[in-house]
Amino acid sequence: MKKYFLMVTVLMIVFSCGTSEKEKTDQKNGADTSVTQNSGSKVVLKKSSELSDQPGVAGIFEVPEMLTLCRKDSAASSQMPAALAKNYSLLEKDLKYLKITSQGAAGSIYYNNDTSNLIFECVYPIDSFPKKMPKKSTVVVLEAAPMLIYNHYGEYSDLYLANQNIQKYIQQNNLVQSGPIREFYITNPVVVKDHSKWITRLMVPVMNKKNK
Repeated sequence: MKKYFLMVTVLMIVFSCGTSEKEKTDQKNGADTSVTQNSGSKVVLKKSSELSDQPGVAGIFEVPEMLTLCRKDSAASSQMPAALAKNYSLLEKDLKYLKITSQGAAGSIYYNNDTSNLIFECVYPIDSFPKKMPKKSTVVVLEAAPMLIYNHYGEYSDLYLANQNIQKYIQQNNLVQSGPIREFYITNPVVVKDHSKWITRLMVPVMNKKNK
């Protein structure tokens, strides 16, 4: 857990420089890499170079596959701090055992909203498949998808406000959420003492409402 809180993280694996292989293939095959807003007009997905740290909605991006080391678990909301600490600690032990380092910001994925038994996954992005099997975790490739990116500034306990804003944006723009929200913790809270400057990047898979 010490490493998790002390590391200065940059979300490298999410947006690599240039066009991803999937984007190149889609462009070559004439795939429709756009989403439709409530006006009915199609908006081309933003490029990775357009991603910024501006508060709120940064835009909708084609996020490529993400290779990660993961631990899936569940806990009541009151037990989440301890559960997260345990799972990140085990992930860090596997990183050391595998002799690899994380290649981006630590994150989590939430699969339900049941506060009595939240199902979640702690993740560390990695840049290549390990040469041996991890002991306490699993290597998972998170699928590529068009994703609404939202930058939340402030306390982690206020992330519910970000989720409310995201859902409002989705409803207003004729979209639907097509998968679980991914959270990545960009700011090092040990270094940055001002809580209002803590950045959590939320990534929400979306699709046109009519296509569901």
